[in-house]
Amino acid sequence: MGSLFSALNSASSALDAFQRAVDVTQNNVTNANTPGYAAQVPIFVSQDFQSTNGLSGGVVEQTQDTRNQFADTAVQQQLSLQGLYQQLQSSLTPLQNVFDVSSSSAIPSAFNQLFSAFSEWSTDPSNVVSQTAVISAAQQTASALQTAASALSNIRGATVQQLQSTVAQINQDIGQVQTYNASLAQQSGPDPGAQAQLETTLEDLSGLANVQVLSGIGGTVTVLLGGQTPLVIGTQVNTLQVQNDATNAGNGPPNQSIVDSNGNDVTSQITSGSLSGVLTAVNDVIPSLAGGGQQVGGLNTLAQGLADTVNNLLAQGSTTATPPYQTGVPLFTYTAGSPASVASTLNVNPAMTPSQLAATNPGPPPVSNGIALQLAALDSGTSGPVNGLSFTQYFGTLVSQVGTAVSNASNNATAQTQLVAQAKSLQQQLSGVNLDEEAVRLVQLQSSYQAASKVVTVIDELTQSLINMVQ
Repeated sequence: MGSLFSALNSASSALDAFQRAVDVTQNNVTNANTPGYAAQVPIFVSQDFQSTNGLSGGVVEQTQDTRNQFADTAVQQQLSLQGLYQQLQSSLTPLQNVFDVSSSSAIPSAFNQLFSAFSEWSTDPSNVVSQTAVISAAQQTASALQTAASALSNIRGATVQQLQSTVAQINQDIGQVQTYNASLAQQSGPDPGAQAQLETTLEDLSGLANVQVLSGIGGTVTVLLGGQTPLVIGTQVNTLQVQNDATNAGNGPPNQSIVDSNGNDVTSQITSGSLSGVLTAVNDVIPSLAGGGQQVGGLNTLAQGLADTVNNLLAQGSTTATPPYQTGVPLFTYTAGSPASVASTLNVNPAMTPSQLAATNPGPPPVSNGIALQLAALDSGTSGPVNGLSFTQYFGTLVSQVGTAVSNASNNATAQTQLVAQAKSLQQQLSGVNLDEEAVRLVQLQSSYQAASKVVTVIDELTQSLINMVQ
């Protein structure tokens, strides 16, 4: 009887193991499309059989996780680069509306009208209508540059808001990782569902910043920013925040930096992810155009070059064609001492009247329309007053700078999307649920369960027969 009971115990343990394996398989099928879920594989481990020592043998089921850390890391790295390029594309695309080289756009159109007005004025310097047209065209040019500066300021403001939103999302994600780590202390072992949520969170976090994920004690994870600054260690978190760079010294809007909860500047550690993309846009690309940080900005260089060149020529001229010559007055004004705000403050001299436009070059020899002719020719030469370029040519370099940056970001984002797809495909092959394999395993488990049940039935019949014989 003892041997029969041992065999019964062995068959019972087998039934329990097969049932647990069926549950694992069904859970895999249920979560086949759950983001971040890694397939669980039932493994059967034999037990010792020593009847003299009371060991009845049998099998037990131990679930094995197929999650592959290397595949997960590869996906996280590719997502981080994708986040960088997609954010750059998103942040820089609005700049193309400001820097448009077509003749219908505001700045090229204003330049064309201004130098056409100078040309028309040069044919009849004393004509009030032509003089008024020059002042009107100058006002339109100043307005176009002011509008562009305002648009850049709005784009920068929206980018700063995106920066703050990105940091808030990072802090939210690391808070979820902390919650996961804390929950492990209350569980007997890792939960595949919780691990799936964790992986989804880590992938989202990787798209936001370049993080390194390390396995810790008891299944917890440690998250490092740039492989250096801890964001999560066990149940401790180190949140991030946006801070203005105090070294700006008033030259336009300040740069933005990222500091941790201890006030340490960690900006240099951020090299990819959407956080890196938005930092590049707000600290590098936009200031190179609009000014900010320690940069004057291309638009301000253009505005100051135009104003200074025109004003200097008018100052050399005379409002009268004959002696005594009357010195001309500046056509443009802007806030002095603030190079990064020239475009936003550029305007026509409010004291200027048409008769104060100095068309005459006193010479020698005097030329009644000499200054007007020089003004008309400012934008047509092979070399010009703004870094050796004419005003239109210089504006074209700004347009090209923006176009190249947006194109590069777009191309890189497209290529990176394909790399992410490849990394996820490999991850799915190594850790994903294969429904065909699960179907085959389920059939095998059902057959095994039926076989074990048959053993129990046979033992039951033998036991009953023995009892009847004894009676």
